[in-house]
Amino acid sequence: MKELPVDANPPYGGKGGFRRITMTLPPKIYERLVRESARRKIAGEPNQLLSAILRDAITQYLERLGDVEDDVAANTGAGSQIE
Repeated sequence: MKELPVDANPPYGGKGGFRRITMTLPPKIYERLVRESARRKIAGEPNQLLSAILRDAITQYLERLGDVEDDVAANTGAGSQIE
């Protein structure tokens, strides 16, 4: 499995090699993202932008997925075939 970028949210100007995507979300999920963004802003936490929150969430999900795939491969002797 390919390694994910170490920093999903580099400083301004550090995303030159990143790929853009467009996504559609249900209104309730969008509202939750906006609330999380506001919570981070009020708390003075980093990565307040919706895009930063989504990059964090996707990176964490894929890291967990990789851990599960590694466990399955170790237990079955099979390798992952993800491209």
